[in-house]
Amino acid sequence: MLDAALRLLDAPSAKARGRGADILGQLGASSPGSVPVFTEERGEALLGLLRREEDPAVLLSAGAALGHLREPRALSELIRLASHPTSEARYGAVHGLAAMDAPEAVEALIRLSSDEDRDVRNWATFDLGTLREDVDTPQLRDALAARLGEEDSEIFGEALVGLAARKDPRAVEPVRAALCGNPVTVYTLEAAASLGDPEFYPLLLALRDSSAKADGYFLSVLDDVISQFEQGKQP
Repeated sequence: MLDAALRLLDAPSAKARGRGADILGQLGASSPGSVPVFTEERGEALLGLLRREEDPAVLLSAGAALGHLREPRALSELIRLASHPTSEARYGAVHGLAAMDAPEAVEALIRLSSDEDRDVRNWATFDLGTLREDVDTPQLRDALAARLGEEDSEIFGEALVGLAARKDPRAVEPVRAALCGNPVTVYTLEAAASLGDPEFYPLLLALRDSSAKADGYFLSVLDDVISQFEQGKQP
């Protein structure tokens, strides 16, 4: 399988090269408990592809594959890819950088969180807000706060959750307003739980009274958040 995937990277077809990158990114990790194999060879091949490739779709596959592989040697190449003129390639950079722990990766993701492309912006905001909860810098908080003006409810929600998890006071008023909005999302409930502002409690109760027809998952999260307030477990 490794040899076949490596051959695909040199195929004249962009679709074939992308498929080869996809295979290399997942090789040996197709089921729970599987152990990745040939990590050195796969990393080297994907780095070579990333350096010479021009097709945006293939660059997406290569960037994402390097993220799956958590290849530390790819950091500089992924940062370069983050400035690619096509959103498709930048989306690959986001997925690759998501697996990198270096401060330079965070800086690149901060830039990508304001990208003109919705999907790039969305994934970068999710990464900064949720996947990196252990990282807390003024620059990262400012990047999340900048996304509170988003009309896209998912990006707004991810930014709100990230700010609330860091106890940033800029999240308080947006959470209060969102609890009174329609529809209220799980993002808002999670952010309310993280902040633990007592003023949220009556809003949550009112929401429960008006949400009898909401889906089961939403109601279960709502009940859990209300329980946290009632048990005094809010931060």
